[in-house]
Amino acid sequence: MNVYLDEGFYAKPDTELLGYMGELGTRRVVFNALWLDGADSFSCLLEYEDGVTIEVPVENSYFTVTEQVLRHTGKVRCQVAAKAHITGTQTCRLVKKSNIFTLVIKPSLTEPAQRQASDTQGGSLLDDIRQAVNGLDPASDSTAEVISGVIADAIERDIADDEQPCASV
Repeated sequence: MNVYLDEGFYAKPDTELLGYMGELGTRRVVFNALWLDGADSFSCLLEYEDGVTIEVPVENSYFTVTEQVLRHTGKVRCQVAAKAHITGTQTCRLVKKSNIFTLVIKPSLTEPAQRQASDTQGGSLLDDIRQAVNGLDPASDSTAEVISGVIADAIERDIADDEQPCASV
């Protein structure tokens, strides 16, 4: 994938596809015309739908798309940042940011989209853990073992809820 930057530091990707879940180090994001007066380093800020933001260093005008970048399916808001290192320190200052552009991480057949428990399911599991911990016999029960057992039971219930009969052909 290529991201083109004009003289005003406006970024325009040539495609919206950042990658597919499960890919590891097979794609590069190449920044064309990555230069800005006063800047000596660049990075790409990636903001995911869950609010998590990571900063990926851009070296030699590209970065390799890693598992950390392809953390889950969905839209990713991106922005290029130009920075200048402050002489004699380990810090840098922001010179300029590009516009925000949106990329997409798509699911693959071997890596299904990650499921998240609903608030109700999470609350129910927390209640089960609290109840199990309150009923501990300190002389014979290990807290870690009891909590592990409650979580294992919840996972088994979740798997059973997902099972569906196979379609007849």
